[in-house]
Parts: sequence; structure tokens; C-alpha cells
Amino acid sequence: MGISDFEKFVNSQQEANADEKFVWDNMRDEWLANLDLLYQKVIDFLQEFVSTGSINYEFSNVMLTEEHLGTYSAKRMNIKIGRQQVSLEPIGTLLIACKGRVDAIGSAGRAQILLINEKANSPADLFKVTVTIGTGGKLPPPPPPAQTSQPISWTWKIVTNEARKRFVDLDKESLFAVLMEVANA
Repeated sequence: MGISDFEKFVNSQQEANADEKFVWDNMRDEWLANLDLLYQKVIDFLQEFVSTGSINYEFSNVMLTEEHLGTYSAKRMNIKIGRQQVSLEPIGTLLIACKGRVDAIGSAGRAQILLINEKANSPADLFKVTVTIGTGGKLPPPPPPAQTSQPISWTWKIVTNEARKRFVDLDKESLFAVLMEVANA
């Protein structure tokens, strides 16, 4: 092994690092685009109240820091309803079992809005756990190869504040319920 081998190694690591940065940058950009889609949906739901001046909203920037993505700017939506203010604050995209999280924060608390698989109705739907009992310390045989999975369709859902958490589709009614919940209405 000579100097030229080491030089090849160093160059290959630089190329790998550039490819990895491209992947992470794309993931961040996709997250920010999904965040914009969420905000547009919220604006559409609130439009009748915004048009009468009953509700106002504005955006401010927040800085998020996530491993691999680094520090980046994202938009927070601030919704003013009379004396109450509710903020839709982005939390991040590199989370377990979801593609993004935004917290609705008001004077009475917070609620989570997740970008998750549209087929998921509860946290249990996001995880598959296999428990093997009575194998005498031996590992069970590997499962058969998984069938080709369907691509995941991602959608925004609200996490309920019940003892048994559920995911509720984000629609006009569920958004209004969350806004009232976190604003103590």
C-alpha cells in the first residue's frame, strides 16, 4: 500500500460525503415542501375566518438542528384568534416512524401533527414487533422474504390526547378541534 492508494481512499471518501450530503439536502427540502403543503391546507381551512378578519396569521422563521441535516431555517405559522395565539411549530423530519412533526402550541398546551403513512390509525400500526417465546435460547428461523411493499402515501394526521393514542386525519373539523384544545376554548 502506497501513497497513491491512500490518495484514492481519501478521494473516494470525499465523493461518498458529497453523495450523502445530496441525499440529506433532498430529504430536508422534501420536509420543507411538506411543511408548506400543511400550512396551505391550514390556510384553506381558516379562509372563511381570515376573510372576515376574525383570524389572522403570519409566518416567522425558526432554526431547527437535526443530525445529518445540520441547522436550517423553517417556517412557523402563528395563528391569532382574538386574544388567543396558536403556533404551528415545526419539530423536524428525522423522527421514528414518521416523516415530520409539527406541534400546535397554545396557552393550554400542545398537540402533535404528524406526517405519517396514511394507512396508520394508531402508533401500533407503525411498528411490527415479533416476540418469540420458548425457543430455548435459539434464534427463530428468519421470516420469509417480504413481498414487494407498496410505496407509502404520506399524509398529515393529528395525534389524539386520549390514553390510547389514535391518529385522526387532518381535516377542517379536526384542525378546529385542535386549535380550540390548545387555546383552552
